[in-house]
Amino acid sequence: MADSEYTDDETEYGGPSHSQAVLMDALLTPFRALVSKTALRIYLSIILFSGATLLLLGVSGIAYAIFYLRFIPTVGVDREIHLQFGDLNPWGIASFESEFVSSQPYDVSVSLDLPRTPSNLDVGNFMIDLTLYAPETASVLPTASNSQNKISHSCRPAILTYASPLVDIARRLARLPLYVVGWRREAETLEVSMMERVEFARGTQNRPQSLRLEIQSDRKMQIYSARVEFRARFTGLRSFMYRWKLTSFVVFSSIFWTVSMASASLTWFVLTWIMQSDTPKGEIKEEEEEEDFSKAIKDEFEDSGSSSEPVKVKKEETETRLLQSHPAEGDHAGLGSGRESAEARGVQRRRSHSTGGDH
Repeated sequence: MADSEYTDDETEYGGPSHSQAVLMDALLTPFRALVSKTALRIYLSIILFSGATLLLLGVSGIAYAIFYLRFIPTVGVDREIHLQFGDLNPWGIASFESEFVSSQPYDVSVSLDLPRTPSNLDVGNFMIDLTLYAPETASVLPTASNSQNKISHSCRPAILTYASPLVDIARRLARLPLYVVGWRREAETLEVSMMERVEFARGTQNRPQSLRLEIQSDRKMQIYSARVEFRARFTGLRSFMYRWKLTSFVVFSSIFWTVSMASASLTWFVLTWIMQSDTPKGEIKEEEEEEDFSKAIKDEFEDSGSSSEPVKVKKEETETRLLQSHPAEGDHAGLGSGRESAEARGVQRRRSHSTGGDH
């Protein structure tokens, strides 16, 4: 009976099966660290951080694009004016959508395409009258009722370029082939500046929604076409963003991304701290005890390889010390005491067998 028990104990603690188990445990120890709870938390944190970084980077680019479209107005706004001829001076109207930005300087000019007819040359100086109206304007005709809805008004002179008869004949002869094939016309385009750096106050009612253009002269005029152009003159931040588009995109997107990442990181740390504070202390203590238990067994197994004492004796002493250092508590006190006494008896019996075998 004693020999049988000794054989079982030897198989359990010092036989080939135990050696294989120790070797396998030593091989799997690095991999256990890779799949531990701490490592899994680190992996999850890295994945979440990388995903948040890419997501916020895309959001930053989209946010800058929206900001650019809202902050930078249309550079050029132009309208072709279809002039009306009759008893009055030639006049025309045009309407706008929400294409203007408040507090943004604009340069306004009128372009007239005039044929160089004798009647137009005889007119000499004539006036160009331009008026911008607010959205509430019911009529663009020059009446006293809508004078208070004017946003801006300007009247500038214009005249065809003078050329002496000799120079005019020489120019026509030089351009005659172009006139014949239709590549050139006997016309002149006048660019007349009407307003410089005009700004509109904040509010929809302060931005123009319509305009009225009138050509004032004492004689009848022939006009091919008329066009009004608004040219935005950027200053400050708008000028930088418009002239250096790529640089401003990188700078402002990086600023937006940095602020977003700082806010997200702060939120993450606060949530982590709250979750850790809510974790029961008992669970943390149990995890620490399990880690200490595993580490102690591993150290004892490593020490047994260099010791002259048999492996099974070392394991028995380790179990005895661990059982004494981890007594049962609470409702499991009785069960723990019984288990401890039974294991202690088994250890004592195996020691006696071991001592007898050595003698």
